[in-house]
Amino acid sequence: MDEWKMQQGNLGHDNDEFADPDMAIVDEARQPLSRKVPIASSKINPYRMVIVTRLVVLAVFLRYRILHPVHDAFGLWLTSIICEIWFAFSWILDQFPKWFPIDRETYLDRLSLSTVDPMKEPPLVTANTVLSILAMDYPVDKISCYISDDGASMCTFEALSETAEFARKWVPFCKKFAIEPRAPEMYFSEKREYEEFKVRINAMVAKATKVPPGGWIMQDGTPWPGNNTKDHPGMIQVFLGQSGGLDVEGHELPRLVYVSREKRPGFQHHKKAGAMND
Repeated sequence: MDEWKMQQGNLGHDNDEFADPDMAIVDEARQPLSRKVPIASSKINPYRMVIVTRLVVLAVFLRYRILHPVHDAFGLWLTSIICEIWFAFSWILDQFPKWFPIDRETYLDRLSLSTVDPMKEPPLVTANTVLSILAMDYPVDKISCYISDDGASMCTFEALSETAEFARKWVPFCKKFAIEPRAPEMYFSEKREYEEFKVRINAMVAKATKVPPGGWIMQDGTPWPGNNTKDHPGMIQVFLGQSGGLDVEGHELPRLVYVSREKRPGFQHHKKAGAMND
């Protein structure tokens, strides 16, 4: 926490001592979360042949219908021809994405969650999602979870801090006993440690419903930088990972990072979509 506050205190200053670590985290957070995976021709070409065959049959059918009008019911024939041509055109448009299908692969080391209002997006749900990501059966050094808080909420920040502490017990427990599903809310809700964690998170949410007149104050007595959600500096806090925190068995944990982008009056931030793009 002290290191994070020192970094916040140096925002806007050319201090190389703190700039490099911050920029490294920001640059990593801006990397794409997925990539396009090429699909083998052996899988695409058979379906393309089916599309071509259907297109030929459709063309022959429409040609026959147009060249053989029904003179006794010309109005109905014309209406049916227009409808058939329209449906044929719609079907052709629908085949374009199927002719060039796109498959994407998610980078497990760049998983990202976004949140804005802890009153509308319960921190307990976010916490369970984070815990399930951190407990994945995957190499620890290849997993990073970024929480993008576009609302700069102290409630979300403290909830994530509690989540990081609980992860020290939950992650090794999941890996030791091959727990599925890995979200504690879904797996069991009666274990004492999780119930205590759940009570702390819900207490934070209840407390956050009424903002103090002077704004939120951190545990050390300093004001929360995000008290003004529309005018605050960028905030980054690494809770876990890269020897920043070990589990109860002394093993390294996946990286868990809290990020809240800078906001200033007069600038269009595009809400949550802007946070994901930043």
